[in-house]
Amino acid sequence: MLAQPTLVRLVINCLAAQVIFLSHLWVTQTGHCQSAPVEVPGVQHADGFDVEHLDRINSIMSRGVAAGTIPGCSAIVFKDGKEVFFNTWGYQDMENERPISRDTIFRIYSMTKPITSVAVMQLVEQGKMNLDDPVSQHLTEFKELEVVDLKGDKTESGELATVQPKRTMTVRDLLRHTSGLSYGFFDRDHPVDQIYMKRGVMLWDKNIAQTVEKLGEIPLKHHPGSRFEYSASSDVLGRLIEVVSGERFDRYLQKNIFEPLQMKDTHFVIPKEKRDRLAVMYRDSSEDKLVPAESRSSFRFVSDSNEFFSGGGGLCSTIDDYLNFSRMLINDGQFEGRQIIKPGTLKKMFTNQLASIESPPRGFRFGLGFSISKQREGNDYSWGGIAGTRFWVHPELNMVSLYMIQVNPYGQRAFGDRVRSIAYGALDH
Repeated sequence: MLAQPTLVRLVINCLAAQVIFLSHLWVTQTGHCQSAPVEVPGVQHADGFDVEHLDRINSIMSRGVAAGTIPGCSAIVFKDGKEVFFNTWGYQDMENERPISRDTIFRIYSMTKPITSVAVMQLVEQGKMNLDDPVSQHLTEFKELEVVDLKGDKTESGELATVQPKRTMTVRDLLRHTSGLSYGFFDRDHPVDQIYMKRGVMLWDKNIAQTVEKLGEIPLKHHPGSRFEYSASSDVLGRLIEVVSGERFDRYLQKNIFEPLQMKDTHFVIPKEKRDRLAVMYRDSSEDKLVPAESRSSFRFVSDSNEFFSGGGGLCSTIDDYLNFSRMLINDGQFEGRQIIKPGTLKKMFTNQLASIESPPRGFRFGLGFSISKQREGNDYSWGGIAGTRFWVHPELNMVSLYMIQVNPYGQRAFGDRVRSIAYGALDH
């Protein structure tokens, strides 16, 4: 018979072995691990994410700042109602060594377009206009619009030959950039674009009503509905909102978008008391170094006399304000208990609208204000600004990725796209 101490030790060892076995079984079956979490700068709540994979965002951005490729930036990843990751790198003002902060204000340029598009669709929901209404029904300046005929002879007065449009321009055309309008500066050899530049469309305009007035005097570049061309369409939408709602565009957005979404730092003209938070705009010099851009790149954003409220590129915002807008988009149009836009309307906005046009760009899909990209477990919907700001919303994953920077033009830098790909790649599945 075993001695009592030996028997006690044997029982203890057996119990310890059972505990180890059961612990291993629990970890195997549940996926839980008792090891200490890896500490990664910027990670807040990483449930469902590979934390070390998320850390690649830090590495890439830090290297970009150190190499002088980017001056400074911020990024955020948000999922399932929680902030997964937020961090900043570099400066909003390199010359004065002022770091990017959470409340840095950025010129978001064309990230204004999705906001304008949501505002338009609010009015469609209210029955104040329809997607397939002729634009000329609301903007009489467009009633006589014709389409340039490059094969035709110029008139005796030297004007371009024109033909009647095959069909009228619609509100839907404006939202999906198939209106036949142009921007004027992407194709400077085209005679219609040359007229835009000569007339100073959106360059010298005092307000968006003046923009629409000018556009009503310039032939369309394409027949409406025939091709996608990125254009002044969203600026026309801003004026359309004014006419249909009876409110000035900036005031409509303030009341119907910014206030309910708690976007307290989103403005066409930044208030004086906030202007020290505006990031310096940078550009590439001839020596491939970042230098401050000319003041004309920003004068509208800080001019109290500015009344040119561009629906295509006039807003400034913070990363948190645009996060609120993005959260609404992934939450069926709702934010903090307020319904900004109906789920069915958002579904329509997130549906490709280019399949029916005559010449859709190969591989490119665009809804009503958003580009559409196939990702794991569904699509994401996005757009960006010329100074490099980008956002992506993925309703199926209940996820947002956002990137803010100020380099105009942003060129071939792909730092924002890296944020998006790393965030998706970090998801545990």
